[in-house]
Amino acid sequence: MNIDEKSLVVRQSNELIEASYKIASIGEGRLMRMLIAQIKPDDEDFKTYRIGVADFARFFGITHNSIHEQIEKSARALREREIYIRKGKSWFSTGWLSSAKYTEGSGFIEVRFDKELKPYLLGLKSYFTQYELEKVVNFKSGYAMRLFELLKKEQFKADGKGYFKRSFEYDELRGFLGIDKKEYAFFKDFRVNVVQVAIREINANPDISIIKVDYPKTGRKVSHIVFHCEKAKQLQLDIDEPAPTLEEVPARKEHPEYISELIAIGIDEQTAYRWKRKYTVARLHQAIAYTKAMQEKGKIRDSVTGFLANAITNNIGASWVEDRKKKEQVKNATDTAERQKQEAEAVRIEQERAEREATLARFNALPDTDKAHIRASYGASLKGIVLSQWEKAIKANPQSPETSKPVFVSFLNFYKTFVPGERPPA
Repeated sequence: MNIDEKSLVVRQSNELIEASYKIASIGEGRLMRMLIAQIKPDDEDFKTYRIGVADFARFFGITHNSIHEQIEKSARALREREIYIRKGKSWFSTGWLSSAKYTEGSGFIEVRFDKELKPYLLGLKSYFTQYELEKVVNFKSGYAMRLFELLKKEQFKADGKGYFKRSFEYDELRGFLGIDKKEYAFFKDFRVNVVQVAIREINANPDISIIKVDYPKTGRKVSHIVFHCEKAKQLQLDIDEPAPTLEEVPARKEHPEYISELIAIGIDEQTAYRWKRKYTVARLHQAIAYTKAMQEKGKIRDSVTGFLANAITNNIGASWVEDRKKKEQVKNATDTAERQKQEAEAVRIEQERAEREATLARFNALPDTDKAHIRASYGASLKGIVLSQWEKAIKANPQSPETSKPVFVSFLNFYKTFVPGERPPA
């Protein structure tokens, strides 16, 4: 394949466009679309597709030295990614690739698509979407690529002025983009890190433009995201230049941190500032902390905003914070007592060890006749199991039986009953 050709076209069935799947890195997104672009409209079956590493790097403007590592990581990831399509109660699940291979020194990778993807990539006559691969060459976000395709699918609906729109349910869009519940859990994070990044990159490419975004709410919670689009301008912007200002992103005043947190959770700005006037800052902080903690524990089954509003109104956060402080104090006291106990025990053990060493040193300094006399006296004082252990120690080490572990402490305790420097009584 001549990778420099501008005729490379990405064609996918609309069902595949609307599938749910995760593209974790831009490398995966680029590789997958470059592979699709190699499929010809008249292909009747998948082939083994080959991509040169140097061609891939040149096409996407990749200059760093880790290109081989990036392609390997991307190809292996695509082998594992699930594509999930649901129609009512019916569903379909498969992966992108059935195999991927790189031979050292060859300079290219060879891959094959999973055969289950044939209806979605081969022989497409209707209900499919296509675009030139160069339209996404400058994208740096996998989410931007996915959103671009989802919006591109709707372009045929444009009116005479080139205007069209696409509305997504909030959770539906997260599903299309393969974003699980733990990623960007707060709407603000999703909006800033996914939606706004994607808008900026899409608007920097000459195909479609997003001119406005609406965020309709059901109650106090954002339930839908509506993209208003038009067929894009002829001139391509540099992707590193500022994107056009959208109507939904006007210049905003800087909010206090706790107000920003309320808005991020889903509280509208007007309500957040009304609470600021009505309640203390401490009360709001406590309610926010309480709500986040309960959300992390999975104890909020319904509306997070409703849970937060109830916590603020009834000042539930204050009692929770106070209870947490008490538990923390009890825990700290318990930890301190346990630490002190362990430290005291360590000191005691060290003192006993030092004392035993000193006692043994004094014993070893005695004349051999005194040592023999003390050993004999010790043996005469024993009976039962300890006597048996002493006799075994003598057999095993007649020169220093007292160093045998089973009798060591008992022997030293016996020896300490004698006054240092005096000959033990016969």
